[in-house]
Amino acid sequence: MFLFYRMQNIAFLPSLLLSLTASGLYLLLAYKFIFKILIERKAKNLVLLIVSFGLLTATSAILGMIFGSQATIVTRHLSDIDVVNIFGATLNTVQIVGGLISIPIIILSLAYVRYKTRFGRAVRAIEDDSEVAELVGIPKNKILLKTFFLSGMLAGMGGILEGLDVGIIPASGFLYMLPTIVAVVIGGMQSFWGGILGAFILAIAQQLTIVVFGGSWVQAVPFVILIIMLWIRPEGILKR
Repeated sequence: MFLFYRMQNIAFLPSLLLSLTASGLYLLLAYKFIFKILIERKAKNLVLLIVSFGLLTATSAILGMIFGSQATIVTRHLSDIDVVNIFGATLNTVQIVGGLISIPIIILSLAYVRYKTRFGRAVRAIEDDSEVAELVGIPKNKILLKTFFLSGMLAGMGGILEGLDVGIIPASGFLYMLPTIVAVVIGGMQSFWGGILGAFILAIAQQLTIVVFGGSWVQAVPFVILIIMLWIRPEGILKR
């Protein structure tokens, strides 16, 4: 988004579409040349997780060399973002559009795709047993390509909202990697709604920590919750 909107001065909507497409294509290529090979070799989930960490590290380093390591605001002018007071809370337009409008729409759209479409049923079949899914004619490679592309677009949307709100740096992905894993562990690694529930629980816990103990403790919250969940309920709140 920074490349298209700020550096190339392309209009906002075309820049948004180009950025989302570029993010989706990046993960699609990552699957094509990295993860597909590992999956075909029956690599364990831990190996795939480690490789994803390596890919994130390499991507952050490359972006840092190209755009620099300083925090960057995607908006051209700070005056482009208005501030609104809602029930005593001060929110900017990015937070309103992203948190109150876009996120619920995205969640409901993904839920519809997952449970009501042929593509979603194919994804769930591959989750349950990929070998059986292939035997009944589900094109595993094609489904995973689409899934990675969609994941890339969603990650790109998150990065764009962050860049418009408070700014972004090439290493921002590291700041969200652990909370993302913790949210999935809290809600349940095999549950769609569990991951969403875990994200809300973690976000509320972090905000309450800021209010009670101050902002310096907020980074410790995911670690504490992760240890507690692995001790009390390692399978997560929702099993399926």
